[in-house]
Amino acid sequence: MNMQTLFLDVASNVGTIALIKDDQILVLRALDHRISDGDLIPLVEDVLKESKWDYNSLTHLACVVGPGGFTSLRVGIAFANALAWDKKIPLAGIHLSDLYFARVSPLPGPPPKGEGEAESFYWLHSTKKQELFIRGFETYANKFPDAICITVDDLDAFVGARHAVPLSWMGELIPEHRERFKHLQELSLKPLQDILPKFLQALSFGTESLLPWYGRQW
Repeated sequence: MNMQTLFLDVASNVGTIALIKDDQILVLRALDHRISDGDLIPLVEDVLKESKWDYNSLTHLACVVGPGGFTSLRVGIAFANALAWDKKIPLAGIHLSDLYFARVSPLPGPPPKGEGEAESFYWLHSTKKQELFIRGFETYANKFPDAICITVDDLDAFVGARHAVPLSWMGELIPEHRERFKHLQELSLKPLQDILPKFLQALSFGTESLLPWYGRQW
């Protein structure tokens, strides 16, 4: 299937706009600042111009739907929905935890036979000084299978209760949270450009409008 995809992530601390043709990234541009209503369209059109594409060149559209700042998510998702509706382009929403999961390298595996639980790893995302989002990725016993909001004290208690079972993490933490949980192991991640084409090809695209994920529902 021919895919000429616009990828938008204006939710992450360092966002991304990318154009991907099948398994080849044509343009990948990092965004190191918050995007306003007036910023996004010129940025997208500049990226399209760089690849010698226009809006009519696009066959698919993928957008990170959360978590993130209220304004950033509103801007990105409103643009994606409007473009998909106007150009009749199928689109897909991406939860940030799934994007991080695709970048983990190497994936923790099951333990040797008869030696207890699998190594667990978690996606963590700071949302307030006393709160963060968490989602668990484990081979066997999966705690927090869906992303939810918990307090930093709750995470401390959960980490302390695990004892011998390692806990590693990926995601985006503010400096205060990084300091508090510096005893946890941060996982190595593949560069986004190494996983993005295959990640997008595995998504389910459709015509339903995207909704932002603020942490109140999946």
